[in-house]
Amino acid sequence: MTELASATEVFQRVVRAVAERRQAEILDECYAEDVVVEHPFMVPEPTRSIGREQLRQRVASLRDLPIVMQVDETVVHQTTDPEVIVGEFTSHITSKLTGRQLTTANIMVLRVRDGMVVWSRDYHKHAVLAEFVKAQFQP
Repeated sequence: MTELASATEVFQRVVRAVAERRQAEILDECYAEDVVVEHPFMVPEPTRSIGREQLRQRVASLRDLPIVMQVDETVVHQTTDPEVIVGEFTSHITSKLTGRQLTTANIMVLRVRDGMVVWSRDYHKHAVLAEFVKAQFQP
């Protein structure tokens, strides 16, 4: 019998995929078919993706953003619920168009069951990220 990935291992895979800009490629191996992913700080309003296919549609557009990303300072906090972890990481983003750089802190609260994310609440600085991306296309 194959051992299922722990919540920490799944978080590490997800963060690595984010850094490598291949979120869409890992959906089937890391996210449950009925996953719920919430972004409370999304602009102009919070979002909720329900199901792997809706999440796939949302992340597909991210691949084409003209940025390079590195991730470090990854920390995982265990909770009293063995399915739930709080993961932190720092993103270092560089524009391919302007060379401008941005560093942001991120937090993801994940519920992982049977080696798959079944629920995630992702806290990113979406307003700052949106302004950064917008600025790349302005003269």
